[in-house]
Amino acid sequence: MFQVGDYLVHEGIGVCKVNDICEMELSGKGSKKSYYVLVPLQDTGSCTYTPVDSEKVRMRPVMSRQEIESLVSTIPELECIQENNDKLRAVKYREALGTFEASGLLEIIKTVILGKQRRMTMGKKALSGDEKFIQIAEKKLYGEIAFVFSLGTEEVKQWITGEIQKCS
Repeated sequence: MFQVGDYLVHEGIGVCKVNDICEMELSGKGSKKSYYVLVPLQDTGSCTYTPVDSEKVRMRPVMSRQEIESLVSTIPELECIQENNDKLRAVKYREALGTFEASGLLEIIKTVILGKQRRMTMGKKALSGDEKFIQIAEKKLYGEIAFVFSLGTEEVKQWITGEIQKCS
């Protein structure tokens, strides 16, 4: 269980601060439940209420610097998603997003960056479907890394992209 003042990663919102834990009764439900009052770092003017015991919404602790450095060090060994069919590749991207693991996000990012490089050297454009998935993966992963390292997301993007480009 998270405590007031803790930071966590909410699967739909990203990094949030636990501002409060309160008891609330939803209309029509008839019973009180404990809720986290979460403030997203990207939008400190809003808050989200998430049940403490929710089985639908996944939350996890923010990675440590050491965990992030370890994750980044795996980039050379990280396998790209191998699928030529656009629809089947999109399914694999959704599966990687669905794991709620940073390694899955990094796998998408590496696959799209290296795939885009290959296509550009052949004189082709980037695939629009891939661009959609990399934007989602970058937003989720880079926001967490930026928070932990006190960097801007653009600096994180340059760092990770540089590490991936070393693989090509």
